[in-house]
Amino acid sequence: MSFIKSQVRETLKWKKSPEYVSEKLGISLKEYKRLKKEVLKERKQDRSKTKFFNKAADNAQLVESIDLEKGTGKLSGTFDFEPKSAEEIVKLLKIDTKQWKLSQYWNKQMGDHWRVSALVTKVKDPQDQLFEELLKNWRPKKFYVPKADIPKLKKDKEKVCGIISLQDIHFGKEGNETIDKDFEDTIRNLISRGTATHYIEKLYFIVGGDLINMDTFSGSTTSGTPLDNCATATDSYIQAFDAMHWAINYLKAFCNELAVVYIPGNHDRLSSFHLAHALSKSIDSDKISWDIEYLERKVHVWNDNFNAFEHGDKPSKNTPLIYASEFAKEWGTTRNRTLYTGHFHQERKVEYITTSENSGFIHKTLPSLCKTDYYHYHNKYTGNRRSGKLELQHPTMGNICELTYQAI
Repeated sequence: MSFIKSQVRETLKWKKSPEYVSEKLGISLKEYKRLKKEVLKERKQDRSKTKFFNKAADNAQLVESIDLEKGTGKLSGTFDFEPKSAEEIVKLLKIDTKQWKLSQYWNKQMGDHWRVSALVTKVKDPQDQLFEELLKNWRPKKFYVPKADIPKLKKDKEKVCGIISLQDIHFGKEGNETIDKDFEDTIRNLISRGTATHYIEKLYFIVGGDLINMDTFSGSTTSGTPLDNCATATDSYIQAFDAMHWAINYLKAFCNELAVVYIPGNHDRLSSFHLAHALSKSIDSDKISWDIEYLERKVHVWNDNFNAFEHGDKPSKNTPLIYASEFAKEWGTTRNRTLYTGHFHQERKVEYITTSENSGFIHKTLPSLCKTDYYHYHNKYTGNRRSGKLELQHPTMGNICELTYQAI
């Protein structure tokens, strides 16, 4: 029996769907069904036969026990000679070295023949190896906020809620070699101007939304779209993590409470989630609350303000109705309702207001700090103002101030 067939035989115990099993084995659904049919036929034929080794050397039988969940296996066979090297063992036991690695073997003489046994382990995916190496060697930078930069939070100022949503930074994208400096300058400028005139009781800081340009080690998006990149996947992840780690530690000094909200993007659905989760485990502060659940749409309420967040890559003319139905309780207890999205790298604003102007829904598409790569230049997607925004909200009146910083 071939090695892949032994794996298929083992999966018959799982009671899982063919789609699940074929994905686990790394083969197509059609190929899995074909092999399963053959295995069932062979098993039916073998029921009347003994499972012991055939001692005829020219008709050696192999016995295989594979645990795909643990990534381990045991193989045995009988031969008329004793193999002397690992290479011989691999050849005799027909081990697929692309998928399995020989970890241990031993021989035992049985009369005129030799019983050869071996333990194998699943070869790690190259991406898994790279990620493990990244985690092993990476150490977060040590950040501190200079005392001169920390304002005295005067509660006699007007109490507001702040929102900083810098989506679509695209760390690792072609042209974004120094985007971390633009990001830092934007954060410093916006928060210093906001706290100069207002007391920020709560500050929402959005993490994600195409934070990283790629989601695979081959440099493509989550869906496999190839990209123009200036850095590797691991270097982009580290640059993004360091920038977010600094920003969170910096911003918490300028508000009474900092709420970090994760939003998935269409470029980095997996890596940005890992990053947000790692941030929540590496920063410990009573002033910070974390919303890192993987949800496409999120709503946070502050007093009379309904603040909705999503990436914006799935636009719909029914957006207000979707939020009104999915978040009915939050919708019904607020008057000022705003949705903040990104994706298009350009500023837009759509207002859905009732005739009395007492209620409604505002959809704000925010700008991006991202620079232009060849793809956007070639398709004439240029001319957007590279900028970031801080919005300040009154407890009952909603948006009362919008600050903009434009990167040079």
